[in-house]
Amino acid sequence: MTVYDVLVSLWRTAVPIIVGWVGALLAHIYIDVDEQALSQSLAAVFAVVYYGLFRLLEAKVSPAFGWLLGLARPPAYTKPDPTVTPWGKPPAT
Repeated sequence: MTVYDVLVSLWRTAVPIIVGWVGALLAHIYIDVDEQALSQSLAAVFAVVYYGLFRLLEAKVSPAFGWLLGLARPPAYTKPDPTVTPWGKPPAT
C-alpha cells in the first residue's frame, strides 16, 4: 500500500464525517433536543448513511459518484508479498 493509497482512504473517510457533522448542524435548526446528544447521534447517522449511499452508487451506478466521497476512485490495495516480513526479507538459508 502506497502513501497515496493511505491518504486516499483517509480523505474518503473524512469527507462523510464532515458531511455528517454539517447535516447534524442543519438538523439542529429543526429539532429541539439536547444539543450535544443530537450532534453526536446525528453526525454519526448522517456520516454512515452518506458514505454507504455514495459508496453503493459508486460501485453500482458510476465511479463518478466517488467525487462525493472526496475522490473519484477508491484506494487500490495490492496483495503483500508473503516472503517479506515487516522487517524486510528473511536472510537466505
